[in-house]
Amino acid sequence: MSEIKIDVQRTGFPVKIGSIELWFDSSIENLRRYFNIDDILKEKMKEAEEKAKHAHFPDNIKEYELDDFTEEDIKNIDVAFDYNKEIIAAQYDILFGDGTFKKIYKKYPDFLALEKALDPLGKAIAEKIGEQEKERSKQVEVKKNEYLSKKRKKK
Repeated sequence: MSEIKIDVQRTGFPVKIGSIELWFDSSIENLRRYFNIDDILKEKMKEAEEKAKHAHFPDNIKEYELDDFTEEDIKNIDVAFDYNKEIIAAQYDILFGDGTFKKIYKKYPDFLALEKALDPLGKAIAEKIGEQEKERSKQVEVKKNEYLSKKRKKK
């Protein structure tokens, strides 16, 4: 007996960050998640805040000279950087899947540069989603017209 084989193409598009190519899943299922990104990110931020809440920064830290910093101050600054890094990581992982930030950060270990890339990345993804939505609407309209045409012919 011969097998039946149906190819399934994923819905989405490639996104290149530096030399790393990722895939943005623009399926309806993933878009529901994407449009709730703020809620997901808030949850991730709560988790990161729990880890960072023990850090204390002196009120006058901006006036510190380099020699003024204690080991404790440096540990607290590290905690703040780790917090920011976790928030950035969460955004990449929400967009492209768990582990994405680690993959990118391994190649580009500069979380501030990766943070700066998030805004243009988000805008480009939103634009591409809009284009795909227009195409989906056209396809639905074509199918609807085909159906109505067949229905009229039967009468």
